[in-house]
Amino acid sequence: MIGEIERLQAAERKILADPIIRRVVEMADQEGVGLYLVGGAVRDFLLGREPRDYDFVMERLHSPFLDRLGIAFEASYFSMGKGREERVYRLVKGDKILDFTAMTGRSVQEDLMRRDFTINAIAYSFSEKKFYAPARALEDMERRRIDLLSSEAIIQDPLRMLRALRYVSTLGFELTPRLKEEILRRKELLRKVAPERIRSELDVILLSEDPAGGLEPMLELGLLHQIFPEMASLEGVEQGEPHTQDVLRHTVDVTIRAMELAARNPYDLKLDKEMRLVLGYAALFHDLGKPETRQVDENGKVRFYGHPQVSADKASKIMRRYRFPTSLREKVLKVVSNHMRPLTLLSSSPKDAALRRLINAVGEATPALLLLGLAEVEAKESSEGERDAYLELSERILSLMRQEEVISPPKLIGGRDLMEMGYSPGPRMGKILEAVRQRQIEGLIRTRQEALEFVRRNFPLTGERREA
Repeated sequence: MIGEIERLQAAERKILADPIIRRVVEMADQEGVGLYLVGGAVRDFLLGREPRDYDFVMERLHSPFLDRLGIAFEASYFSMGKGREERVYRLVKGDKILDFTAMTGRSVQEDLMRRDFTINAIAYSFSEKKFYAPARALEDMERRRIDLLSSEAIIQDPLRMLRALRYVSTLGFELTPRLKEEILRRKELLRKVAPERIRSELDVILLSEDPAGGLEPMLELGLLHQIFPEMASLEGVEQGEPHTQDVLRHTVDVTIRAMELAARNPYDLKLDKEMRLVLGYAALFHDLGKPETRQVDENGKVRFYGHPQVSADKASKIMRRYRFPTSLREKVLKVVSNHMRPLTLLSSSPKDAALRRLINAVGEATPALLLLGLAEVEAKESSEGERDAYLELSERILSLMRQEEVISPPKLIGGRDLMEMGYSPGPRMGKILEAVRQRQIEGLIRTRQEALEFVRRNFPLTGERREA
């Protein structure tokens, strides 16, 4: 009991010292607005974490108070939700999000019982300097477990199933058996949730410090199939040596390994948020085409010829359904459709020209491609020698990418140059310029003069005149 009181007192000191909260409370007092801090922010303060989002409950809706806050924080607020009483009024200041709602119950205790999980059903009253929480909330916080506040919580908002897994990944908590059973019973409801909301939760899980904490129960509880029905066909598809897992389990394993590699950063890369998401979603989608392309040769060897392109086609449909940003979608598709190329190059002694072609095809997403390949190598429990060889190949590719203009090489000659040489406009001119571009990508042509010499040598004008 003493420990619990000390934790509450420590959290209270942090709450009252927070500069954003102090400003909000000061203005609420001036406007006579009864105010509570609720949900995730209180939870984070109790856990000793710095909150990114602040949820406030007003005893009544007070628009002048919200207007003054917007002026004070130099940020306009906007409303979200349907009914007037259910609306969330959001104010964004830099990387901080402040949400305000009007109390819907007759008291703060009744209002808290409408929330999702016990660990989020904790409030702090600024006027009373007092915490409010249901009986199990603080106990669940202490035992680091996630449980529903009521059996109706998932029915009210099925996204809460995925949000629970997000808390496993971000907080390191565990699901209670009761919550697992409820998810198993209600998992089909997830298909009714807006795609953007689902993708938002997936983003957080992939970017978290423990993506396995969310992805593994997502697979075990059947949520992965609900989110991506295309993945159901991967279950039970055997891959043969050197793989020891079916395609579905392998996919989840590779995704987890890939995100862990991104955190370890073995290539000393500067991966921004988008590129980490490119890696995560490319890993999830990279083998979607294996069921349709599986073959067994005369020696009993399992093959999946052409599966990268089939996987990319399926991934494209999924990402359009979930309304992925165009830039993210295009980069993911480049990685998925090319994900076998580094592994194929590993079995040969590739020249720089082949590596340049790969970089040009994948572009800025090349680092994600290399990390995905490394995750594949590690997932197969390859020898240390194979892993070292892959790392060496990756360093060659990244060195070329850093030193030379391989992704978008400067244009050396154009159509006007060809016409001055005597060539006529038409399809052949396009083929000539593309041939020059390919040699430039491969590093075989570096100057304008070399480009012109290449054209004279390989595309004689006599043939051009006959075509004309």
